[in-house]
Amino acid sequence: MEGATIIQPGVELQSLHSDILDQEYQLHIKLPWSYDSSDTKFPVLFCLDANRAFPLYSTMSLIYETPGTKADEIIVVGIGYKVDSDRIRGLGEWAVLRTRYLTPERREETNKYWNERLSPLLGGKDPGVQTGGASSFLKSLREEIIPYIEANYRASTTDRGLAGYSYGGLFTLYALFHAPEVFKRYFAGSPTIWDQLFEYEEQYAADHNNLEAELCITAGSLETEVQERVQRMVDHLRSRAYPQLNLHSHILENEGHASAYAASVSRALKVLYYKSQL
Repeated sequence: MEGATIIQPGVELQSLHSDILDQEYQLHIKLPWSYDSSDTKFPVLFCLDANRAFPLYSTMSLIYETPGTKADEIIVVGIGYKVDSDRIRGLGEWAVLRTRYLTPERREETNKYWNERLSPLLGGKDPGVQTGGASSFLKSLREEIIPYIEANYRASTTDRGLAGYSYGGLFTLYALFHAPEVFKRYFAGSPTIWDQLFEYEEQYAADHNNLEAELCITAGSLETEVQERVQRMVDHLRSRAYPQLNLHSHILENEGHASAYAASVSRALKVLYYKSQL
């Protein structure tokens, strides 16, 4: 696309200012192999934490779609932020922003924890972590990011996916219960499931008799607390017997929170998009 920075063939970087958040996004965009030689509209997977995670989604997607495999193809949009060019400082700034926008409620104990942990990465400066921005970020995603992608790329308006890990998984489930009509496919990897999320699930179930979505939720077997909460959420969702909920649950053996990341992304892409691939 005109004005895009080409990171590598088929992968672009676009800047987008959010008026809702007064925040500068960097959108990492992976295009299918056949994008330039077709007029097809492709499903779009919006993935969170692009400053760190986008290469996982992009590379695995391109591997699954290697020409000759006859695999379905998708656009991957990584939602990232403009941060300091210094790697360490940039890491700290990204962590501040993800904590702000991916969490559904203000938690002072969480603010304190991350402020103390991130301050050394920012040269001793107070990071100013503030939790609880999920509602505003979801609004920005719906009203700014998605319309931008669908106006500028051959993106399907009826087949959108949302993917996130850890806090990103928390936000993915938050979006599932608050705006299920926006996305069709969801990946919540090792989600940080706060108690409030179970309240959202119960509120949704009280008002609906169906949940039209395909959800892949994962955890590593070494993540004891995460695994327990994931299983509790899976049990709740299955007990609802929603006729149009397609739920995939995977526990990755001998994997912890860090080591399960890449394996979870690969598994989610396979079950949500590349079912015919080995």
